[in-house]
Amino acid sequence: MKHWLAAFRLKTLPLALGAIILGSSLHELAFDFYIFLFAALTAIFLQVLSNLANDYGDFVKGTDRHRKDRQLSGGYISKEAMLVAIVVFVLLSLGSGIYLLHLAFADEWGYWFKFLGLGIASIIAAITYTVGKKAYGYNGLGDVFVFVFFGLIGVAGTAFLFEHSVESAMWLPAVAYGCMCVGVLNVNNIRDLDKDVLTNKITLASKLGRDGAIAYQITLLTLAFVGFVGHHLATGYYSLAPLALFILGYVHISRLHEAEHADDYNAQLKFLSLGSLAVVILFLIKLFV
Repeated sequence: MKHWLAAFRLKTLPLALGAIILGSSLHELAFDFYIFLFAALTAIFLQVLSNLANDYGDFVKGTDRHRKDRQLSGGYISKEAMLVAIVVFVLLSLGSGIYLLHLAFADEWGYWFKFLGLGIASIIAAITYTVGKKAYGYNGLGDVFVFVFFGLIGVAGTAFLFEHSVESAMWLPAVAYGCMCVGVLNVNNIRDLDKDVLTNKITLASKLGRDGAIAYQITLLTLAFVGFVGHHLATGYYSLAPLALFILGYVHISRLHEAEHADDYNAQLKFLSLGSLAVVILFLIKLFV
C-alpha cells in the first residue's frame, strides 16, 4: 500500500485543494458545502490521476530510468497495475464530476454540457502531460496547462458553480493562484533541468537555464502578488494573503538561489506548495469586517 500512496504523491494535493478553496470563497454569500465537497473530491481524483499518468508516461519514455523514487522505474508497481489504476481514477473523476454538475446545475443543461466538456478536457490534460507521442509536458506547454487548469478553471470555474456567474475582479485571484501553481512546476523543472536536457524533454527551465528560470520564478510570484492586491483594491475585500505571499516569495527566492542539490529543490517544492495553500487560507480571513 505504501507504494501506491507514494504513486499518488499526496504532497501535491494542497495545490489542487487550494484552487477549490479559493474559488469557493469568491461568492461570499453563496457557499454550498456539498458543492465544495464534490469539487474538492473531483480535484483530488484529477490530481492523483495526473500523478499516476506522469509516473507511467515518464517510465515509458525512459525519463525516470535512473530514479528509484518513482514507482514504475523503481520496480514497485507493474505497468499493468498502473494502467488499471489510471482507468479507476478516470472513472472516479467522471463520477464525482458528474454528481458535482448535478448539485450545481440541476437541469440547466447548457451549463451541464459546457462544464462536462471542461471536465473531460481536464481528464485528457491530466493524462497527456507525459503520456503519448505528443505529450505537452515534453514540449514546453506544461506551464500553460497548469495556469489554465489550476488557475483559470480551478478557481474561476469553481466560483461559477456556486452562483453561475464570475465577476471580472474574480479573475485576478484566479490568475494569481495560477501563477503560484506554475511556480511549483517551475521549481520541479529547475531541479530536473540537466536530466531534461539529456532526454530532450523541453521545458521553459531547460530553455531558459537556471538563472533564467529563477528570474521567471520571480516574475510569476510578482504577478501573483499583483493579482491578489488588484482583487483587494477592486473589491474592497482585504486580507493578509498579499503580505503572506510577499514574505513567502522573498524566503522562497532566497533559498532557490542557494539551492544546489535535488533535496534543496524538493524542500522548496514542499515549501511553495504548502505556502500557496497557507496564502489561500489567509485570503479567507477578511480584514475590517
